[in-house]
Amino acid sequence: MNKSKVFIIGLVVLLALLQIKLWFGEGSLEERASLMREIESQEQVNDRLEARNEVVEREIEEFREDPEAAIEERAREELGLIKEGETLYLFIDEDE
Repeated sequence: MNKSKVFIIGLVVLLALLQIKLWFGEGSLEERASLMREIESQEQVNDRLEARNEVVEREIEEFREDPEAAIEERAREELGLIKEGETLYLFIDEDE
């Protein structure tokens, strides 16, 4: 076997090893795609948490500005409380 054939075979083997690493090894294309999916999923979680934080920040600001009104609003919404002399009308949506 002459030197050029050995050299070509060596290059082919090297190319095969590099391809294996590209497709299946550490830092492969599949691993990169998997990490991108994880990043996308985490960004969605972060967006939901940021939205929730904004709601909480608004509620805190309402408590700071007028604590009595904020407590009353919360009691009405979450506990269904009504003031003395008020009448509660509850409309039920038939679709639900």
